[in-house]
Amino acid sequence: MSNASARTPKQVTDRFNARDVALSPTERFILSRVDGALDELQIAKITGLPDDVVLAALHKLESLGLIDFEDGHHASTISLAPAKSSDVPTQPRAPQPLDSHIRNLLLAPDEDVVLSENVDLDPETRRIVVETHRTLDRLDHYALLKVEPTVDRKALKRAYYDLASKFHPDRYFRKNLGSYKLRIEAIFDRITLAHDTLTDRERRADYDAYIAEQRRARGIEDLLANAEAEAKRIEERIERDAREQDGLASRSIPAPPPARDGLPSPSIPPGGTTAADAAGRREVLARRLLGGRTVRSSAPPTNGATSNSASATADAMQSLRHRYEERVGRARATLANKYRANAQGSVAAGDWIAAANAFRVALTLLPNDAELAQSAAAAQRQADAILSTTYARQAGYEEKNGQWVDAARSWARVVRACPTDAAAHDRAAHALIKAEGNMHEAARLAQLACTMEPTNAAFRVTLANVYLAAGLTLNARRELETAAQFAPHNATIDALFRRIAKREGRHLPGM
Repeated sequence: MSNASARTPKQVTDRFNARDVALSPTERFILSRVDGALDELQIAKITGLPDDVVLAALHKLESLGLIDFEDGHHASTISLAPAKSSDVPTQPRAPQPLDSHIRNLLLAPDEDVVLSENVDLDPETRRIVVETHRTLDRLDHYALLKVEPTVDRKALKRAYYDLASKFHPDRYFRKNLGSYKLRIEAIFDRITLAHDTLTDRERRADYDAYIAEQRRARGIEDLLANAEAEAKRIEERIERDAREQDGLASRSIPAPPPARDGLPSPSIPPGGTTAADAAGRREVLARRLLGGRTVRSSAPPTNGATSNSASATADAMQSLRHRYEERVGRARATLANKYRANAQGSVAAGDWIAAANAFRVALTLLPNDAELAQSAAAAQRQADAILSTTYARQAGYEEKNGQWVDAARSWARVVRACPTDAAAHDRAAHALIKAEGNMHEAARLAQLACTMEPTNAAFRVTLANVYLAAGLTLNARRELETAAQFAPHNATIDALFRRIAKREGRHLPGM
């Protein structure tokens, strides 16, 4: 879907209640995002759903009379829209089959080396194992098992057993697998996790909520990131339109000719433009800009006449530049105020993501508007809070399921959205410890948490654990001693003191 083809839907509230209409959860979700300000492209981005799913849902909502399009165009007129809403599923489309994904991937140099490894596997199996292993972090459980999100338990088991038969380690018993052994085990473990999660009702519900949060976060980030690109496109269009109105679409705004103390310009080599030709063109342009007034006398030019002509031409060029800048300034102000109004409408509707996006564009067009800058900053804080909450929910699920690498990544995004959130810094450091990740980064995050809340004993404990993981026992002891001042007789702190004493070969009282 392109910006040029996108249309803006609006809800129709005077016909009947949407609750009386049979809609899928996806369709109701998309309907909730229709506010008369977001176009189809923006709705797809903020929901995180595929374009064709959004278009199909909007097509159905329009056919039911729940929405209209402001400019009179229908969803079906968009190039990506289907002829019938029934032709496209209303639930998110299942990803392509796994082998379709991997066939489209290019191998990294180190993977090419692996393919040439001397193992007891045929070339096709090697490629499938290498490329499937690479996709493990990119595919959700449904995509990995190649099933629809609405699949029932029986079909899930069939899909699992089909894949398990290809990747079960026992299938390759007594074969020389080399580095493929770890890849095959990782694939099988992930397939098993997908099966166990999706066949358990409670775990599946939690997982569905988790991937919905992932889609939402991606949609929010894409929408916020789009503001800068949108502002750039607008500025380019403003400048292009201004040049076309001045008849300068194919040239830059000319600078005044350089002064040469009344001396004629040097000759230009054959085939080039002579100084006389250039001067003649400047004179014609100057005469046009000055309303047809002649800028030099009919008498043969003297040095003084040439100087007067150059001066008049320079004045004309300056006039042209001034008119161009005025036109650009007016266009920027007009569009900025339009985006400001859209942002204010989104604020009134409680849609802080759309508000932050619109304010960003407006502020890019009018960077010196203090009131606009203040409004944009306020909307951005609200948008960051929404984004951080979304990533915090993801991190909570990942921590619960021992996905510490993913949890560290999610908490890092929370920190990026809310750099003054001490608890997020602490959780990010904790996740890095569990993931055995970058201890320098973990120490930095934990130190920042302690700086923001110096008397928080739990944050001091996290920092002590970072130091212990890095082998810095003295630093860990110092942090624990500080933590004990704020939380005396704390069991966790006491246990860490005992751990340090054991590492040092000493005994504490009571051990």
